[in-house]
Amino acid sequence: MPAARPTGLQSRTAKRNTKMWRVEATRPNEWEWHGFPQPRHRFDSQSGTFRTRYAGAELVGAFRERYRATGLVVPADHAEHYLIEMVTRSPMRVLDLRTERNLDALDIDDQISTGQYDVIWDTCQRLADAARQWWPDLAAIVYRSRTTPQQSTNYAFFAHDRFRTRAWRLVERADVLTELVLRHRFTIDWPLNG
Repeated sequence: MPAARPTGLQSRTAKRNTKMWRVEATRPNEWEWHGFPQPRHRFDSQSGTFRTRYAGAELVGAFRERYRATGLVVPADHAEHYLIEMVTRSPMRVLDLRTERNLDALDIDDQISTGQYDVIWDTCQRLADAARQWWPDLAAIVYRSRTTPQQSTNYAFFAHDRFRTRAWRLVERADVLTELVLRHRFTIDWPLNG
């Protein structure tokens, strides 16, 4: 990625009260924000200078992204993990990778959002570092969901202080889990009635 922001590349503002969802083992107040020594996920910092976390605009999208690798099975040892609702406190700057203009300015294509090859992830990780340099107040990268492209959008975000959050243990949300089983082909690996 170039040191200077490419001509034509534009950030946008996500509105106040934009809602997103995340499934994680810990509550937001327990989250660590130190980068990984080696990147692990799509928009993790390649330099390790910051931590990236991921959320979906739709609740089902967040679950599909989290449990795609398990075949949409939520394992029994995740019963105490958290469903986290995140709502933006105020407008926040995002880099939207769903626009042709931004893809063209970066000389990339839609694989930046969905591709699984090492070379694509390397580009994503270098982009995360570069974008944080181009816009020091950048709060998130917005990209297309690979598992629910028509219904959801994903956010790679860099801090949680811009959000109001609520968290529930998965085991407490039988309503959500039942919906996932009945309408979205999930398997919950513990009894939902008790």
